[in-house]
Amino acid sequence: MSPRTQKSIASAAHWLLCLALILMGNFGLMAQRLLPRKPTNPVVAPDSLQKRSASLPRVGVTMANADSTKKDTLQAESDLKSTVVYSAKDSTIMDPTAQEVHLYGQAKVTYGAIVLQADYIRLNWTTNEVFAKGTYDTTSKKWVGEPIFEDNGEKYDTKELRYNFKTRKGFIKGIVTQQGDGNIRGTTVKKDAEDNMYIRGSIYTTCNLTHPHFHIAAKRIKVIPEKQVISGPFNLVIADVPLPIGLPFGFFPIPKKKEIGTSGLIMPTYGEEPNGRGYYLRDGGYYWAISDKINMSITGQIYSRGSWGIGLAMPYAVKYRFNGNFNLRFNRNVQGNEIKVLNKPRNDFSLNWTHTPVTRGTSSFGASVNIGSNSFNQFNEFSTQRYIQNVAGSSVQYNKQFGQFARMGASMRVNQRFPDRSKVDADGNQIDPGAIDAGIDFNFGINQIAPFALKGGTGAWYESFRLGMDFSGGLTANNNIVYADTSSARLGFVWANPPTNVVGSSTSPITTYALNAETFSQFIKNSQFTGRFSIPISLPNIKLFRYINITPGISMSGDAFTQKFQYKYISGNKVQVDTLKGFYFANNVSFSASVNTRLYGTFFIKGKRLEAIRHTVIPSASISYVPDQSNLYEKTVVNERGEVRYLNRYRTVGGNLTTSGTSAAAISWSLNNLFEAKLRPKSDSTGKQFEKKSILDNLSLNGSYNLMADSLNMSDISLAANAQLFKNLNFNFSASFDPYAYVQDAAYGTVGRKINKYSVMANQGLAKLSNMNIAFSTRFAPKGADKPKKANTPNTEEQQRMINANPAAYVDFNIPWTVNFSYNFGYTKQGLAKATTIQALTMQGDFSLTPKWKFTYSTGVDVVAKAPSITNIGIIRDLHCWEMSFNWTPFAGSGFRANNYNFEIRAKSALLRDLKLSRRRTFYDQGGF
Repeated sequence: MSPRTQKSIASAAHWLLCLALILMGNFGLMAQRLLPRKPTNPVVAPDSLQKRSASLPRVGVTMANADSTKKDTLQAESDLKSTVVYSAKDSTIMDPTAQEVHLYGQAKVTYGAIVLQADYIRLNWTTNEVFAKGTYDTTSKKWVGEPIFEDNGEKYDTKELRYNFKTRKGFIKGIVTQQGDGNIRGTTVKKDAEDNMYIRGSIYTTCNLTHPHFHIAAKRIKVIPEKQVISGPFNLVIADVPLPIGLPFGFFPIPKKKEIGTSGLIMPTYGEEPNGRGYYLRDGGYYWAISDKINMSITGQIYSRGSWGIGLAMPYAVKYRFNGNFNLRFNRNVQGNEIKVLNKPRNDFSLNWTHTPVTRGTSSFGASVNIGSNSFNQFNEFSTQRYIQNVAGSSVQYNKQFGQFARMGASMRVNQRFPDRSKVDADGNQIDPGAIDAGIDFNFGINQIAPFALKGGTGAWYESFRLGMDFSGGLTANNNIVYADTSSARLGFVWANPPTNVVGSSTSPITTYALNAETFSQFIKNSQFTGRFSIPISLPNIKLFRYINITPGISMSGDAFTQKFQYKYISGNKVQVDTLKGFYFANNVSFSASVNTRLYGTFFIKGKRLEAIRHTVIPSASISYVPDQSNLYEKTVVNERGEVRYLNRYRTVGGNLTTSGTSAAAISWSLNNLFEAKLRPKSDSTGKQFEKKSILDNLSLNGSYNLMADSLNMSDISLAANAQLFKNLNFNFSASFDPYAYVQDAAYGTVGRKINKYSVMANQGLAKLSNMNIAFSTRFAPKGADKPKKANTPNTEEQQRMINANPAAYVDFNIPWTVNFSYNFGYTKQGLAKATTIQALTMQGDFSLTPKWKFTYSTGVDVVAKAPSITNIGIIRDLHCWEMSFNWTPFAGSGFRANNYNFEIRAKSALLRDLKLSRRRTFYDQGGF
């Protein structure tokens, strides 16, 4: 065959191969690989990312052109750093002349981390460029299959796109992209090799609707992915209405995926306190999303009559280790009216810190700090529970376990009782300063061990013998002064040198003084160190008649004191007491035994569903005996008649009087009752023959009797009960009864003096009801209302945990209504004094007028005062990405706080939009997510 003939056959074969490829493309190739070719003398822009991509694999195989005999086309390296994979549903057409591939119908191109989808895509392997756009559907008269460009997880919706794989530069028309919680849109975009985007005709919004409710409009925006958005002059647009609110430039940080918020301004609420501080802007400031472990918000408030305040909130969380919240607030309050200031300015502060560790390892640190000025809650708090709170407790504790047996711990505590501002003198001055009790406590102990069974044991009775050791102590101080009882009627003598009052006059002694700079030295001086050790010993348990358990025990204990009292009878029925400073120990040993059993009784009824009622009785009793306490008491003659008293050497002067020697013994008893119903199931499909339901969870009666006391041996008798009545009605009851009689005695005021005679013997009844508390509570809501909230928004574990832990802090638009009722009744009567009662009925909840309008309410009735309790009414409007709220307090129980309102409009976070929740704002937010 001649060379000319061979050349003709090769040329024909070449064109037949090209024709076959074109025909195959028209039948819809589903997965083609574009192997890039490096043209001769290419003209390309400098690639600033070339060094970064050098480590990627290069494709060395190229698609041949018409002349495939040139060496450079076979051995040249490709400009692309990875294989381009493409596919199309309708058709794939290759143009060898233009070196292009045309993809039609759900086309997709993948190049490394870059994924492009569109209805039409054109690839050019000469210029390494891709072009994509949608197709206009004449039937629906809409564009379909518009390009979706994805690069390293960042997604961009576009109208038209042109992108160069080699230079990583692109030009986009009509972009929509999500950056953090922000949604960015623009008419034209240029993308550089560093993935930065320069957008013209742009808007920035957190609303994810196609037509957003609000946005920030700017002519130019630069987007640095995963870092920030920088804007030129912009203004705010709400409901397509441009507002004259803007700035010459904007800076919007983009949070990382694991962060729990976006830094930005916090818009304040607006309202008025007509009888107090006047008009206000409150809780405005700045929120700083520092990291996924901690964030911080700084807020302030200002009032038209001169009051102001500042607050700092820092929630934090480290996964699997601990979480907490730190809040510090300061307010300077000026109360007045339109004409003048009514009171002197008052400084109030509040510090709240909670730290909750996740149990792990052998040590833990926790904190619950709640410290504030005496008037903070009354004049600055908007939480109903904190507004009426009269006490606050704080503690910080650390615990450590050493191996299997040893342990130690330390804690610091501060307990406050806020002043009762209703107690005033004739001039209207407050006379109740409140009370503060502070202390540092520590403990060390050895867990009880069985010395005769350290290596397992054989089941012998003596192997259950156990012993341990505990030592605890601390330094305590308070602003209470405990005076000696100078009543000779009870003591049988008169103190020669009773304690003097450090505050006030001798004619009106008080037991609590105001803690301030002048009295702080007295506060420290009154501090006391206490220490106590004990060695509990558990003896083998004894079974009596198979059903009665008897547990004997021995305990060796002692106390450490830093002061000691000495008593001396002088004359004229007077006893002198001297206080000695030092370090003293008082030791004693005690014996105890307890016995308990269980009794069951069944009452068969055999009704339609009720088969029987089972009654469980759990009686128990214990006896304790201390054979000798001579080291605790000093035997003292107290009057001219030669009467003897045993006065405590270490305890408060005037307390713990006894005339019966030094031994001590007491019997304690309790009787617990449980009631359960045995019911037939409503349906036989359950497969159960019977089911149990509690009728009364507990009905208990308990008390004690002091065998060694010379008088008043019987303690008060306590009665308690709790049950869940019906389906969701909770009932709690407690009461105590005083078994002794009282007689009139001017030295004891209206209460009278308790005498060593039972009430029934003095014709005063079986026993006196000294206090009683009754509480009912219930909640009504649609089925499934109390299920934990779950969102589709990613990376929101901490926010969801906080929402589920504080359901009352949010209004759920998915639940059409909720109602909570509670009734509380309290009765107190001491001796012969008049009884005092507290009775209140409260109700709170919410309901939806429409799917977007929610009404909230919290109110109640003080039955005794015949007046409403603190009342809040709120209206919330769900605006999708925004929400509007109005809160009104028509009655707050205080003229200073009465009749206040506030109005607020604010943007919602993505998580709350997903869950359809709104944050209640009838109180100060304490930080959080």
